[in-house]
Amino acid sequence: MEVNTLIIGFIPLLETTRKKPREIKEDRYFKELISGYNLGNVYYSSHSEWRDKVDQTNPVFIVVLNGEYFAKTVQDYKGNALLYTAYDYSDIGRRKAQSEERMEKNKAVFSEIELLVQKIREEGEGMLDGARAYAKMSDKDLYIMITTALTGKDEALKKKAWQLLMENGNKRLLWLRAELICNIWGYGDGKAKEEFLCMAMSQHIDNGMARKMEDFIDEEGQRFHQYMLCDYFGNDLNYIRRIPHGFKKQEKWGYVAILEKYKTPTGPQMLLEAGEGRSKKTEYFRRIEEEWKDDYLARLTI
Repeated sequence: MEVNTLIIGFIPLLETTRKKPREIKEDRYFKELISGYNLGNVYYSSHSEWRDKVDQTNPVFIVVLNGEYFAKTVQDYKGNALLYTAYDYSDIGRRKAQSEERMEKNKAVFSEIELLVQKIREEGEGMLDGARAYAKMSDKDLYIMITTALTGKDEALKKKAWQLLMENGNKRLLWLRAELICNIWGYGDGKAKEEFLCMAMSQHIDNGMARKMEDFIDEEGQRFHQYMLCDYFGNDLNYIRRIPHGFKKQEKWGYVAILEKYKTPTGPQMLLEAGEGRSKKTEYFRRIEEEWKDDYLARLTI
C-alpha cells in the first residue's frame, strides 16, 4: 500500500560543492532526522511549489516547516491529509536548552507519523480511508467526536480520546485541547471531575512516575483512589495522592472542596504536571546517556 508523506520547506542537497556551511548543517540535520523514521514514501517541496507536489503525490501526511500561518493555507488546499508543523533549522535556536527542546518536538512529530504509517500498513485501506476522513472533519465535528468519546462509557475509547487530545502533534488540536479541558473541568459534576483526574493520573502511570494503590476511606466515609508517586527510576517517593470518588450530579464545588482538603491538584494542574514530568524525565535520561558516552570516550583516549 502506498503511503506518502510530503515535507514542505526542505529539499535535500544533491551535492555540497559551493554550499554555505549553514546549508550543509541544515541538510545534514534533516537527513539524519528523517532517516530515523519510517514515513512511507517521502517527498520534498519548497514553500513556493508545494501545490504541484501535493497534486503529484496525494500525501496522507504533510509536514510544514516554519509556518503555523502557512500551514492553514496548506490545510485548506489539501483537506484530506493529516497536517503537522515542525521547526525548521533556523528556528531550532542557538541556546542549548531551546535547541534541544525544539529538536525533541520535531522527533515527536515524525515519531507519531511513523506510528500512523505502520497502523495504516497493518490495517489496510480501511485505516487509510479513516485517516483521510479524520483529516477532513471540521473543527466542530472533531470537537463533538472527542467530547462524545470522553463522556461515553467505553473506557478504551475514552483513553484513546485522551491520548489523541494530549499527545497528538496535529496543530488543529491546540485550541480544542484548551477548550475541552476548561469545559470538562469547569462544568463537570463530581463524577466527571473524578474521571478527569484518574485519566490524568494514568498519564503519570504511563510515564512510570506513579502506581495505583488500594482505595482509601477516610473517617467521614469518603472513598479515594490512591496513587504512590515515584521517581524517574520507578522507586516509591512515599508521597501518596488521593482522588475522591465522585457521583453523578454531585455539586462541583463540593467535590473541589475535598480536593483542597487533601491538597490534590485540579485536573488542568495535574495534566500540566504529567506533561512536564514526562519532559523532565526524558531530558534527565538524555543527559545521563550523554554523560555516560562522554565518560566512555574519555576513558578510551587514556
